[in-house]
Amino acid sequence: MSARPRIGNLSGESRGVSYGVIFGVWAEVLIFCQLHDLYLAPIAPEHFTEYHPPLWGIENWRLLAAAWAFRASIGPGIPLGILALFLGRTGSRPPVPVKTILLGVWPALALTELAGLIAGAWSWFFKKPVYPEFLYPELTRELMTTQSIQLTCYLAGTLAGIGYLLWLKRRRDLLSRP
Repeated sequence: MSARPRIGNLSGESRGVSYGVIFGVWAEVLIFCQLHDLYLAPIAPEHFTEYHPPLWGIENWRLLAAAWAFRASIGPGIPLGILALFLGRTGSRPPVPVKTILLGVWPALALTELAGLIAGAWSWFFKKPVYPEFLYPELTRELMTTQSIQLTCYLAGTLAGIGYLLWLKRRRDLLSRP
């Protein structure tokens, strides 16, 4: 009879460390999404009430924005946490400390938001969309601004996430040097 690998310990780490990294990274992304939607929703509440599908029966635009932020954090946050765990802690090389893994997420989030704010400011002040018009539900100043911010954050967040993972790999490589 062959020994089966234990599910939940694919990284070779304790479950506490594994869950700490995965859910720690997700929690950071969740906080970012909540803060992001906290300022975004008042610019154009209809961004959430009219141009997002109904979510969990919520009608209040502030609560709807918070609910969408929660939902939007899961897709990038948990996979990023899993990748961070494997790049930073698995294998025979010295592991990157959990604190370093978690602190490394914040610059990526800050760069993402900075890019979004720049795009939003451009849309607001020039009253023009940053991207092709078909990507906007309507061309009012407020919705152009919020949609420019959102689209930019999706793109910048992807690039910043990749950059974070490359940084993490580099950090691990440096720990392996004699």
